[in-house]
Amino acid sequence: MSTVSLLSIVESCDKVPYNETEYFSQQKIARFLVNEVTIGYVDEVALLEMEKYIATVCERSFRVSKQFVTFHPEVKTFEARSEVIMDLLKYWKEKGVFSCLTGWRNEFYPVYGDSKQPGNIAFRVERAGASIFGFRTFGAHLNGYVRTETGLKMWIGRRSLKKPTWPGLLDNIVAGGVSYGQSPDETIVRECDEEANIPSDITVNIKAAGAITYFDLTERGLAPETQYVYDLELPQDFVPKPNDGEVDCFYLWDLAEVRQHIGAGEFKPNCALVIIDFMIRHGHITSSDEPDFLEILDRIHRRFELPGPKGC
Repeated sequence: MSTVSLLSIVESCDKVPYNETEYFSQQKIARFLVNEVTIGYVDEVALLEMEKYIATVCERSFRVSKQFVTFHPEVKTFEARSEVIMDLLKYWKEKGVFSCLTGWRNEFYPVYGDSKQPGNIAFRVERAGASIFGFRTFGAHLNGYVRTETGLKMWIGRRSLKKPTWPGLLDNIVAGGVSYGQSPDETIVRECDEEANIPSDITVNIKAAGAITYFDLTERGLAPETQYVYDLELPQDFVPKPNDGEVDCFYLWDLAEVRQHIGAGEFKPNCALVIIDFMIRHGHITSSDEPDFLEILDRIHRRFELPGPKGC
């Protein structure tokens, strides 16, 4: 089994250079602003498509320049912003402008950056279109582990081959995007039921364990992502069962075996990062055995200028 470094796994998720201002300038990336607060990043291709839309479809939707994107001055409420950006994405989907919109979810993500709104939410956006505008997105991931006489073991899921993204790869026991209207805690409990049939008398023991952050670069835009991390010690006799068709099966592996599969590149990359974070927190990856220890720590806890939730 071939092995790549843990840092290489991290780099596969954290692709945007740290000299962001210089990088944005070189790549002709504009900042998406709401009330002078940066909430996203729009590349040259999306800028051009927005200009076409403004000129031919809806003049009073956005204002676009080489440096900045904003809503039209008349578009200044949560409802208006949500409607205007939905109309744009639906138009692009109908015209086949961006292939990522073929994976339309009918699921909304919150976009943060309006302190006058509850929770700092400026508007909501269809999940499939978030990366076009470089909006910050949020997920919730669970490390499900078991204590045995020989040490910790971890439950690992294998994604269904029918999944539109990362089919067949290994995954955390439970994970999902944090949709508009749900908290991270609510998300992880819901996903426990939907993906692994974990009952409520067990999920009550879930422990919040922080978050990881990284700045990805996808085929259709920038993706600054935050994943809330949770740990759950599971009973030795509990066996997760696929429930919603998104997981094919589950494996119970010791941490050394989990690490081998990470090194072989068999995991969905951001799920591998969640496990790397777990192993660091539990003393299974340390500065004495991992030469890139500090760089890994820095790069899975990247600072963003983009706002997040308040009162979440």
